[in-house]
Amino acid sequence: MAQGRGRGERVVVPLAFEVAARISARPLDAFRNDATQLANGLGELQQAVTADGVVCALASRMEWDSAAGAGLDVERITAQGAVGASLEACRRLREVHGDQLVLLAGLSGPATLAAQFAVDLSSACAAFAALTKAFCAAGADVILLMEDAGCECGGEDWQDGVKTAANIARFHQALLLAWDGVGGVAAPAQVALAAPAASGVGIVTTEAVVPAEADIAMLRHWVTMVRGAEA
Repeated sequence: MAQGRGRGERVVVPLAFEVAARISARPLDAFRNDATQLANGLGELQQAVTADGVVCALASRMEWDSAAGAGLDVERITAQGAVGASLEACRRLREVHGDQLVLLAGLSGPATLAAQFAVDLSSACAAFAALTKAFCAAGADVILLMEDAGCECGGEDWQDGVKTAANIARFHQALLLAWDGVGGVAAPAQVALAAPAASGVGIVTTEAVVPAEADIAMLRHWVTMVRGAEA
């Protein structure tokens, strides 16, 4: 869906991960670590706002937290914590919704992983590629690379690592985009929650993470206005 419609239409995906936690009436940390609550809450959010997709993971140090002090071990990270829960939620949502729902996974980029885990950029790039592969295999349609402010992006090693991850995503018929277009990588179109309008083409997100307390009716209105007519 993301590859096909994303070429000439708007695919509207608000970054409303925290709103789904509120719908589930669970604290955000507990919600992030529970695959059942994730899948149910994200499904309920989609029904409430009728977006084209949902955010099944949104960085926020989830890789670091999932490592539980064991270092940048992707096998361990993907088997537990928020990362493990998000992967399982992706699988369940894909099984339930088939190709009718776009699944977006926001992952910490290589520069952020390198800084968090105190490893060299090459190791971080390899880990990012492996995480991209895991989420694509679980059913994610869009990988959103998210780097912390102040991280150095765009060097040759960083570019090569991101290209490898993008090729992995493409093999799985998914897209790799970068938040705010860091490092010159293509970015999703962004539309402010407070000023919705039909704008952009391809993947369109809110310009920031939607706060947990956001009004559902306002969010549904944003989706309707941004979707607009076909681009």
